[in-house]
Amino acid sequence: MKAIWAMSVSLLPLFGADSSSTLFETQVRPVLASQCYGCHTHTKMGGLRLDSRDAVLKGGNSGPAIVPGDPDNSLLIQAVRRTHAKLKMPPTAKLGDREVQGLEAWVKEGAKWPETPTAAPQTAHTFWAFQPVSKPAAPNTSGTAIDRFVRAKLATQGLHQVKPADKRTLLRRVTFDLIGLPPTPAEVDAFVADHSPQAFAKVVDRLLASPHYGERWGRHWLDLARYSDGDLGASQDTPYPNAYRYRDWVIQAFNNDMPYDTFVKAQLAADLLPEKDREKLLPGLGFYALGPGDDDRVDVTGQVFLGLTVGCAKCHDHKYDPIPTRDFYSLFGVFQSSEKHEFPLAPQSVVDARKAHQDRIQKQKYAIEDFVNKHNTELSEILVHKTSRYMMAAWEHITAKADPVALAAHHKLDEVIIRRMAAYLQATGRDHKFLEPIDQALARKAPREEMQKAADNFQRFLEEIFATRHGMEDRNYVKLGGAAGVRDESTRQWTNLESLPIEKYYVWRDFASDPYKKDFFDFKGGVYFFGAKDKEIDRWLAPEWREHLDNLRAQLAQLEKDLPPPYPFLHTLKDRKKIEDAKIRIRGDAANLGEVAPRRFLQVLSKGEPAPFQHGSGRLELAERIASRDNPLFARVMVNRIWQHHFGQALVGTPSNFGQLGDKPTHPELLDYLAARFIENGWSTKSLHREILLSETYQLSSAIDEKANAVDPANKLLWRANLQKRLDAESLRDTLLMVAGKLDLTAGGPSVKPAADNYRRTVYTLVNRTKPDPELAMFDFPNPNSTAEQRMVTVGPMVRLYFMNSPFVAEQAQALSARLEKLSDDRTRIREAYRILFAREPGDPEVAIGMEYLTGKDRAWPQYVQMLLASAEFSSLN
Repeated sequence: MKAIWAMSVSLLPLFGADSSSTLFETQVRPVLASQCYGCHTHTKMGGLRLDSRDAVLKGGNSGPAIVPGDPDNSLLIQAVRRTHAKLKMPPTAKLGDREVQGLEAWVKEGAKWPETPTAAPQTAHTFWAFQPVSKPAAPNTSGTAIDRFVRAKLATQGLHQVKPADKRTLLRRVTFDLIGLPPTPAEVDAFVADHSPQAFAKVVDRLLASPHYGERWGRHWLDLARYSDGDLGASQDTPYPNAYRYRDWVIQAFNNDMPYDTFVKAQLAADLLPEKDREKLLPGLGFYALGPGDDDRVDVTGQVFLGLTVGCAKCHDHKYDPIPTRDFYSLFGVFQSSEKHEFPLAPQSVVDARKAHQDRIQKQKYAIEDFVNKHNTELSEILVHKTSRYMMAAWEHITAKADPVALAAHHKLDEVIIRRMAAYLQATGRDHKFLEPIDQALARKAPREEMQKAADNFQRFLEEIFATRHGMEDRNYVKLGGAAGVRDESTRQWTNLESLPIEKYYVWRDFASDPYKKDFFDFKGGVYFFGAKDKEIDRWLAPEWREHLDNLRAQLAQLEKDLPPPYPFLHTLKDRKKIEDAKIRIRGDAANLGEVAPRRFLQVLSKGEPAPFQHGSGRLELAERIASRDNPLFARVMVNRIWQHHFGQALVGTPSNFGQLGDKPTHPELLDYLAARFIENGWSTKSLHREILLSETYQLSSAIDEKANAVDPANKLLWRANLQKRLDAESLRDTLLMVAGKLDLTAGGPSVKPAADNYRRTVYTLVNRTKPDPELAMFDFPNPNSTAEQRMVTVGPMVRLYFMNSPFVAEQAQALSARLEKLSDDRTRIREAYRILFAREPGDPEVAIGMEYLTGKDRAWPQYVQMLLASAEFSSLN
């Protein structure tokens, strides 16, 4: 299964469900502009241009730059991955992982390159998304206002809606929609038996009042917030120890029906809100504090709150929307004037005591480091005069396979250094050429006399280097003019220093560097370096010095033992001491600065020229401009997201792009009506849920009407309920645990690592940026390195193989079997299994099949239950 998981993860899209144009504008064009256009536009280095799709497909002297749909065989991808034998691009430095992944995803999706629309782009004065929200009157037909808007649209095509869903299907649908769990058999029975006109409304109210509602809808928001419990690292995440406090705040905010405008303001500027509101809203700042830096913050702000791809204006004026580069850097300045901050949830005395103790620990570590470094310096300056002897002993070990222990005893040398020297002489890819005579002698198997001469010459050269750096501080530099220089204790570095000539420094480094500089060979550190780790240095110290070092270590151990426990804190933002506007980075290049962009709101959403922000970073002013009734995008974008999660598709099919390249709304009057209602109801999300869910449109069946299907196969006109292909990763895992009777419904608290004995709801499982959980990734859990506007749905053999082979699924099947065994007979057990898993009674043929399977000599109930769990009906809706 590990291999299957690995294969499935490798096939997952890395950037959510953004449209191809959004992917290109946010992940591809900025990289090409900042990293490639300097050499691959008009100059055509290597015969290659990268400023149009035709040019990229044509390629240069080495052939086509890309193969659409096949990143692995695309020269461009091989070059930026640096896996190509000759092409390593950009030549100056490797692209970041995220940039490479963006290019890979673009090529895999067909390398679509949006062209300028043939029609002139609509301006801010005419484009629908920038017009004020109105509240149109619903057409005079039957049903709720929502139904009247939908049916009027259908009537223009001569179409009608299908019949309502049966009560069991409807209950299962709304229960998963609102709390992410299936209804229990008792809840199904109660709803089926309730024939009152308010039966469904009572169900909706019960589910909205459930604490599990916030867990479900909070997770939708966490997709947008690119929530994770750690920061992306080279091989593993750097933990955010209190990230869960933001997650729990989001969940509670949904449960409390916090007004959406307050919810958003808190995530932008809780620290700047009035003091009476501040304490309960501060955790919301995790939206930004738990993510990447300023560029990402501008992009996420635009996409999540405004439905605009503001990030496309980083390198140039937006190609399609009225967002100039100046606007990008106006917002960039707001976030550049803010910084991450740990807000303590403990008395100041507790905070001060821990920090003071940590300072004492750090000073003790410095004392040990200085002592060890001093003796390492002295030791290396002694050992350098034995370099020729060690090289010759290593030569015997290499050429004659002589035992280093015997060589050490015979030559009165150190066995460890002999082994290190042998490894060094056999290493390849050095950063200097001063060992070439010895390398050549070893390669030719030269006689002892020639090797001895080469070793003696190298020793004299090495002694000269060590003499040159005599008296040097921090072991990497030579003092200028013999001046003492000044040591900065915050950086542990000396000022007024000059480094050795680079290649000579590399020689010194290979012999005397500490293990934290670079791993050169199979051992850690320089040939003559013996550090504090594993007490390597101890055997070289005289008794008094060794006793002193032991005392220093003992004191450190006691200090670490006495360290007060960590105090709780929130990951937040605060304004920097130095507030300043950003300068425009021409073509996105931080080294090529243009004019200043005053911190202010987007021009397209302002009446006239936007006024510069005046207070601190400007985050609070930005929050108030975003979460304003006058902002035509704010309510529309959130209403569209809520509609999307209830119907499986949004009214605007690109939920994070309401711009020129985004989809136009299928029902613009309905979208504005709901946005106006959202505002009228005080930004209440639960009121919006009720209005949507109590419509007859939401309660339709997924039956097929042949006429409607021929006219509108994508169901954009909402003539039926959309068939949900599969439950999302969290609902699927939680449901498996729930039907097995093992789901732990404990709410909140620190995230729990993915493990066989983790029975918490999946929203409380640790989210890792660097190493995503493979089981969740298989079921399209979003990549937390970027905002995810909607979940992908991957359907294929991997999913079926998972249900057939997963130990986790088998464990839940065993547990459910044990529950069913308490019933009287197999027929009763089969019926109860269907009620638990599918919220319905089985048909007679289904009972007969079950009985036939179970009449064998083994009565394989766990296998039978696992087969039911693997069915499409269990893992899907409608």
